[in-house]
Amino acid sequence: MDKTGQELYDQLYIAALGMFSNGFGKDDLEKELLKHSDDIVLVTVVITEARKTHYELCRKIGLRYILLGCLFGLAGFFITFLNFNTNRSISFAMYGLTTLGIGFVFWGLYKILG
Repeated sequence: MDKTGQELYDQLYIAALGMFSNGFGKDDLEKELLKHSDDIVLVTVVITEARKTHYELCRKIGLRYILLGCLFGLAGFFITFLNFNTNRSISFAMYGLTTLGIGFVFWGLYKILG
């Protein structure tokens, strides 16, 4: 690719990443990118690479949410385990932290699945 081709690729790639983040579909994205370039091969490569990068970022964020949810669930378990035979209330740890953990796990799965 010559310098102008590389610059065009970079511009289209950045635009495609922004459009994926805003919720554009593949067909809408292709129509929008074809307004800037007539090269269908370049547009297809840009869409493929932008989609791969976008979903990689979503997986990374989703795995962080799942990890955070597991930590909340584990903290709820340990607090409940340690305070079970005492006169302290275990309701917050047992129900609050566990529910919060499950919520983060499902939110992470939603982010991973897209």
